[in-house]
Amino acid sequence: MTSTIPNNPILHVLVVGFHHKKGCQVEYAYPPLIEDYGSDSNECPPGWKYLPTLALPDGSHNYIHDTVYFHLPSLKDPNQTVFGISCYRQISVEKVKNRTSDLTRGTVQKAVCVLSVVPLYGHIEVKMSLITQAYFEEGDFTKVSLLKDTYDNLNSCLSNLDDITTSPKFFVGLSARDFILKFRHKAVLLFKLLLLEKKVIFYCSPVHTLCSNILSLLSLHPGMLESGLHQSACFRPSRPLSPMPSYKIDDEEEPAVFNYEKNNGQPKHSCAAVPKCQNLVTSSFNVSFTRANITSPVKENVDYEKDEDVLNDPKLQDEEEDERIESLNDFNGTLKNLDYDITGDVSIQTNLSLISQLDLSACGTPLPIFTEGYLCLPYLSLPYMDVLLDRNVRGYVLGATNVLFKQKKNLADILVEVESAKIETDDNELKRLLNLSMEDLRFAEYIVKNVCEEKQDLVDGVMWEGGDEWIRMQFKIYLFSLLRTSLLPESSREMEYFNLAFMSAWKDTNNYKAWVCNYGDTILEISPCHPFSGQLSVADMKLKLSHTFQNSEGGKKLNQAMLSTGKVVATTSRAIGGAVSQARVALTSFWSNVTTVPNNKPVIDSFNHNSSSQNENLNNETEVM
Repeated sequence: MTSTIPNNPILHVLVVGFHHKKGCQVEYAYPPLIEDYGSDSNECPPGWKYLPTLALPDGSHNYIHDTVYFHLPSLKDPNQTVFGISCYRQISVEKVKNRTSDLTRGTVQKAVCVLSVVPLYGHIEVKMSLITQAYFEEGDFTKVSLLKDTYDNLNSCLSNLDDITTSPKFFVGLSARDFILKFRHKAVLLFKLLLLEKKVIFYCSPVHTLCSNILSLLSLHPGMLESGLHQSACFRPSRPLSPMPSYKIDDEEEPAVFNYEKNNGQPKHSCAAVPKCQNLVTSSFNVSFTRANITSPVKENVDYEKDEDVLNDPKLQDEEEDERIESLNDFNGTLKNLDYDITGDVSIQTNLSLISQLDLSACGTPLPIFTEGYLCLPYLSLPYMDVLLDRNVRGYVLGATNVLFKQKKNLADILVEVESAKIETDDNELKRLLNLSMEDLRFAEYIVKNVCEEKQDLVDGVMWEGGDEWIRMQFKIYLFSLLRTSLLPESSREMEYFNLAFMSAWKDTNNYKAWVCNYGDTILEISPCHPFSGQLSVADMKLKLSHTFQNSEGGKKLNQAMLSTGKVVATTSRAIGGAVSQARVALTSFWSNVTTVPNNKPVIDSFNHNSSSQNENLNNETEVM
């Protein structure tokens, strides 16, 4: 699926300033925000009443310069989101050449903002940061010819991009490596959290760090940035709301459910297809999953006699083996130097190689998460808080810098403190859903280890293994394995590798119901399994204990108790001699060995797809947060 950028993807170029009496206001807009108004009008359309508070965010006075990304609903199309990129700066009033009477403070705060119909955040930011710098260095804010030229030049540049869905410019400024280094194993937890459509608030300051972490998380979901955010700021209010646009609606028209025709030509989802999907699941996948099942994709109407002849024909076996080897050579090094025994299993390698090459749209991705009133707002200012309480807002992923978003009761199911990488929730059921299975922990450990290690493999000066593209490829493999496994019967053991409680909750979400009706047959070529399923080992036990003691409340208390005990023992040892000191060192060494995963050994010693019963009890005892 290809998607060309429309003509004039840049809607407006704005200047937003802070007035000492009126607060944030639009000072210039090209083209004008409201027809028949001049470019210097301070008026905003009713649907964008609080636009200035997004472009000049809370706490901006604490920083010399920063950048904010935000989303607005389109004023014309109820199924289209407008993407805002705002670069703000603060300079001394003495540097302003053309002073006016309203400049009563020691500094001047202004933002140059672009409103676009395509989410090219970092790509536009790079250009806008230079424009903003030049605009401020001029010292005369009445000279707006530079902003008019910016509007024309940006539209010209962006319109020349042929295929928006394959453009690498989507990921400019979004570092998957930094996201993994920040959240480490919790990155997998946050990845799965998006699928559950909960109310999630990310909190951090400055705002650019906040927005980039949210968008970096979204970039781990295949195709999400490119074509999954077009309805991310759209919902139909249940009551009149001043900051929301109003559209002319035909009262006789029934509201569409799972209607994504506006989403770059993706197929319209219809719940009528559910019986077909259910029949497909029960008829095609009611098989026992064994090692032999993953040597080739599961197929319908299999001619078993013919397959038996193939198995007994050495010549045909050699041809199939050559095809497997050729497929593996095209895998671009994804499994190079893998620290697991999976490298010795050609069938598993072939399955992962197949996943890495699958077309996103043919498999029904990106998943329609941000639709039907589930919102994505990388930054939201305080005046928009009441919008979140509308009954037609099912949930959201949003970023906030104002502490009131943290303090407001029942506003969030889960709070993510970006600076400390802390994830908090009082919902015990949600903790259970997000509990990482042993297989998930192996996957997370594999990602973190490769990102943290120093790499020497450069392709055209860019690191592959452990780099941004490599990380996104691993999450693509994980998601497609998850999707394929979800089509198995509920009683299948493979479902437990992803946390059975999570799988059940996810299947009840809008995004899964829409996907399961329109996923296409391509996904069926994948063998259903977790890419890191295997038999428990000593290293797994250490990994699980380490995760428990570092992230659960009980583990943190025990760690603190151990630290306090160590201090007491250290004090006592000075009085009674060195014997106790030696015992303390031995105890500390033992504890370190138990709670730390060794870097010089494989995390997984062997692979066997019958391990669920061995680690079920261990998984159930671990807290997520």
